[in-house]
Parts: sequence; structure tokens; C-alpha cells
Amino acid sequence: MLLVWENPDMYKLSHVNQDNLWKKLIADLFEDFLLFFLPELHAEVDFSKQVEFLQQELFKEIIEHRQGRKIADQIAKVHLKSGKEQWILVHTEIQAIDEEHFAKRMFEYFYRIRDRYGKKIVAIAIFTNKSTKSKNQYHEKYYGTEITYTFNKFVVSDFDEEELKKSPNLLSKALLASIYLNRTKNEMNLRSAYKRALLREVWSLHNMEREEVRALLYFIDFLLKLPRAISEQLVRDVKEEIKGEEEVLHLYKEDLPPTLAAVLELERQEGIEQGIKQGIEQGIEQTIKQIISGLIETGADDEWIAKVSKLPVAKIKDIREELK
Repeated sequence: MLLVWENPDMYKLSHVNQDNLWKKLIADLFEDFLLFFLPELHAEVDFSKQVEFLQQELFKEIIEHRQGRKIADQIAKVHLKSGKEQWILVHTEIQAIDEEHFAKRMFEYFYRIRDRYGKKIVAIAIFTNKSTKSKNQYHEKYYGTEITYTFNKFVVSDFDEEELKKSPNLLSKALLASIYLNRTKNEMNLRSAYKRALLREVWSLHNMEREEVRALLYFIDFLLKLPRAISEQLVRDVKEEIKGEEEVLHLYKEDLPPTLAAVLELERQEGIEQGIKQGIEQGIEQTIKQIISGLIETGADDEWIAKVSKLPVAKIKDIREELK
């Protein structure tokens, strides 16, 4: 089985590419992805065998670059439980505007791969915009020659939000993040609330692979991007919310997504500030003790020292006892 997707080099805060985020997540959570969208096919895949990534050069001659879009295609080879090989072309469509010839392009991908490798292909297209007019079928007829090509098509907004919340599949959280992104184009405070709730739900997941949880945390964090001021407030809110669960920060401390990394940094800064404050307070108290000790040694009584130092008489008596 072969999976094709557009894979980003890295996550970047300065410029978030939604298309790349989705491709990266599908690669990281491929088993969950297949289980969510094509459970019948998932049941036939042998995930105990490692996915084999083929060289990019093998695919360059098949997939042409789309005008105005940089594509980094890769092919991953997996195996079926039957021992046979099957290919999957996964094309996740993230465009907000429909592409007029999308179905035709999917057909072109199909016949080029089929011609080059002679394998059967399962094609999946995922649209994250609110609605789409793009069809999941390409039809061509010309003087008695006719062909119809149909592929799997999913639109994120078609999924029921409540059902996604109940789903144990990690991909459901990504779909919720996409729904929230579309819903909060001009409502950043609401987006922050959604983001906080989703992050908490994901970092609280148990019995999940650490790398998969980290991948989903990154996806949510980068997809639901916020203005700086609101993002800083989110960090403060998460810091308060995560109290008692600091192991989450240390579990992923080697590669924390931005929000949790900022929480860890905030805790570190506050610890330093508190240490400095305590040091100053201890230094002042030590200085006061030294002055009062000098007055006691001159023979001054406790009441007079208390009057000039503005300290309780009991405090002066305690210092006198310490000197003894």
C-alpha cells in the first residue's frame, strides 16, 4: 500500500501553512487517519510492519507541480495482512476556494501512478473549508469513448461536532480544530477558548503514544493561531490550569508545542523572580538584625529599640534571645 502526501520540512510560527500542517499530521497519525476515514481498509492493513518511505525521485515523473504551489511529495509503502500490497493516494485539499479542475487532477494522479507502477489505488480527498462545490467524480466522453473516475471525498464541516467530541480517534480532535478555525475567523477570544479546551483534552489523554499526542498538540497549537496579546493570556490561563499536572510539561519538554513551551518558560521566569525577591527580603532582614544587635550590645532597652526601629517589642526580644 502506498501513501502519497505533501510533507512540510518543519512547523514554523512565522508562517503557518495549513496544507502542510494537515499533510504532516496525516503522516504522523496515519493509522488513526485510515481508521477514521476508511475503517474497512484499516482492518486489512498490517500496522505491525514498518512503513517504508520510497525516494522522492520515484514520484517526480508522476506528479506535476501545481501552478503557484510548492509541493514536496513522498511515497510510503505499507503492507496488507493478506501479504499483498495496495496503494493509497491521499490528497488533502485545504484550499478555501474551490479548484475548478480538481477532479480532473485527481484522475491524472490516478492514471499516472497506475501507468508507472501498475497497482490498484485508493484515493481520498479531504476539504477543510466550510463547503465545497468540487465533485468527487471526473467524467469524460468523446465520440463513443467514455470514462468515469470516482474517489473518496470528505468535507470537514459535514461531520457532526458532538460526535467528533465523543470519538476516541485522535483525528477527531484535528477535525474539531479545523471546524473551530472556520468558525472563529474574526472571534479570537472564542478561538482561544476552543484552543485551550482542545489542548487540555489532548494533553490529558492516556494510553496514547507520546509521539502521536505531541503531533496533535503541535497541529492544534499552530492551526489555531492567535494574536500575540491573546496568546500571552492563553499561556497564563494554561499555566494556572495545568497546576498539579506539571508532569505533562516534563513529559514533552524536549519538544513542546509553543503554548506549553511558553508555560514552562513562564514558570522558570517566575521561579527566578521569586528567588530574587526572597533573596532581597532575606538580605534586608539580616541587615535589620545586625543593626538591632548593635543597639542591644550598647545597652539600649527593648522598648526604646522597638520605638526607633518601628518593630514590635516581641521581635526585639526574639533577636535578644538569638544573641544569647
